[in-house]
Amino acid sequence: MTTLALRFIILVGLPFIAGVASARTDIPWDGFYFGGNAGDASSSTCNRGALKGAVIDPAIAPAFNFGDCSKSGALVGGVQIGENFQSGRLVWGIGADLDFWSAKTLNQSSKYSGSVPPAGTYAYSSKQSPSGFAVIGPRIGYAGDTWMPYVKAGTIIAIGSHSSTLFYTPTAAKQPAASFSGGKDYAATGWAAGGGFELGLNGAWSITVEYLHANLGKGSNSNTICGGTVSACTAFSGISFDNSHDGFSTNIFRVGITHWFGYW
Repeated sequence: MTTLALRFIILVGLPFIAGVASARTDIPWDGFYFGGNAGDASSSTCNRGALKGAVIDPAIAPAFNFGDCSKSGALVGGVQIGENFQSGRLVWGIGADLDFWSAKTLNQSSKYSGSVPPAGTYAYSSKQSPSGFAVIGPRIGYAGDTWMPYVKAGTIIAIGSHSSTLFYTPTAAKQPAASFSGGKDYAATGWAAGGGFELGLNGAWSITVEYLHANLGKGSNSNTICGGTVSACTAFSGISFDNSHDGFSTNIFRVGITHWFGYW
């Protein structure tokens, strides 16, 4: 490395070093904060539904089984807000995250030309993940001068629709004439826990790397009958839609940047 290049690196790094040195070294992680985050989430869920009834020929019954049990990935991103209190090396506080999720929907369809169930297209739609989530809860950390590892836990709340439905569209029709509710694919609330590492940057900013595991639990299993006009549902007499749901779990990895209003 040339002397000129070394001098350039030192010159560029001086403001950062000076910013770190100006941190409140007595209670650097105390106060109110707000920031943004982005990352990746891998999740798994299992939802199944099937038309059932004594009038359905057992030989064709498998054609009316729908659902999926698989893992998927998604992008997540949002904001975080909270307040910390520091006493010596101990940091505790409470925070809230609001993140959006690149939600995925399972769509399956089956065309049937028989008479029972009635001929037409059966289309199943199921939410594989929420469109967003909020996490609210405490976190506890160990305070270094410019760094802080921490653990956190709390309640996770699913945002957006998370139900499944089976639609029936008669042959040659353009719009569904009847539907069967599949119920909630997973619970609206659950728990989240994990931890992270926060590092102070120049001035009142810090960067965070965080991992969370969350579980929304299973939705209620259900048995529903046809919903729609009387004429459309008459053809489904003696037929119901049985649903089972095994829950939703996810692993979330995020990187965030935070502004400390107390000038950490």
